[in-house]
Amino acid sequence: MTAAHDYDDVHHLVEQLTPDQLVEVRAHALRLVTGRRTFVPWSELRRTAARLPRIDYTEFRSDVDAAIDQDALFGDAR
Repeated sequence: MTAAHDYDDVHHLVEQLTPDQLVEVRAHALRLVTGRRTFVPWSELRRTAARLPRIDYTEFRSDVDAAIDQDALFGDAR
């Protein structure tokens, strides 16, 4: 038994994907078929990490310290 009603339509869509999109579609299809995954390939982890924004930890710490040092309560409109 198969869930695909029109393989030609599926093939047409797959042919339009970029290699990165194809990797994501394959991973998603596997999750749909097998359920929750317990392993993430290193290649996917590397690609995902490369797209994350860079954090300036010194600036972040300074912003957190400034927020803590404020002499106002959250919601205080004074």
